[in-house]
Amino acid sequence: MKRPARLWLYIILTVAAVAWLLPMYVMLSTSLKTPREVALGQYITPPHSLELNNYMIAFGVLRQGLLNSIVVAIPATALAVFLGSWAGFFLAMFRFRHSQTIFFVASVATFLPYQIILIPFTQFMAALNLFNTQLGLIVAYLLLNVPMAALISATFFQMLPVELQEAAALDGCGPVTFYFRILLPVAQLGLVSTTILIFTMIWNEFLIAITLTQGPYTQMATPVLAGLKGNYAQLWHIQMAGAMITSIPPLIIFIFLGRYFIAGLMAGTLKG
Repeated sequence: MKRPARLWLYIILTVAAVAWLLPMYVMLSTSLKTPREVALGQYITPPHSLELNNYMIAFGVLRQGLLNSIVVAIPATALAVFLGSWAGFFLAMFRFRHSQTIFFVASVATFLPYQIILIPFTQFMAALNLFNTQLGLIVAYLLLNVPMAALISATFFQMLPVELQEAAALDGCGPVTFYFRILLPVAQLGLVSTTILIFTMIWNEFLIAITLTQGPYTQMATPVLAGLKGNYAQLWHIQMAGAMITSIPPLIIFIFLGRYFIAGLMAGTLKG
């Protein structure tokens, strides 16, 4: 690449990086400001002093919501990936008459906005006595995310050669043994990518979390975070501190597992 073209590329990438990081900077800066600075609209300028008490106040309100999010997100993600990977294994490895139709239905269910079924879905959960319970949230997120886990895992499983399963069958390896001892180690990057994606979606989800719960004892972190802005005064400094706290668990996951996530995406791109 010639020098002028490289210079323009660096300029474009720098502008894109600044634009992408600006909301994060505003959120962090606002979370450390005083109510007076926020009232004056000083969002871009750095804080005059570090108001760490904002984080103490926000965490005191968010503590139960964060615990509820952990209790709901971890089992819902684990079950969704496990059941979805089994469905993906079935769709990718076993060819039958309507396999492509089922795969298409799973694709439609993945990208269909769940808001269109929110009212009957809420009535269904209430009929099962799962309304305003953590178990109800787990079931709800499980039903909504299993199709996506099946679709993503099936996409990775389809990249594996059919001869691998045939050779395992000749050695007396059944489907269950093949899944646990051969398929999971080979496709672990795809499953890790699926796990990170689904956990992040469940952690950040708002509409289901606020529709199926009432009160602070069962609400997840996102509805509680929305209430931090205040009723009569805009407490943006408290809400931004809460947003920083709420973003820590997904950020930790991306820090420790981000390379596996990128590797899984790259593997799917290169093999697709």
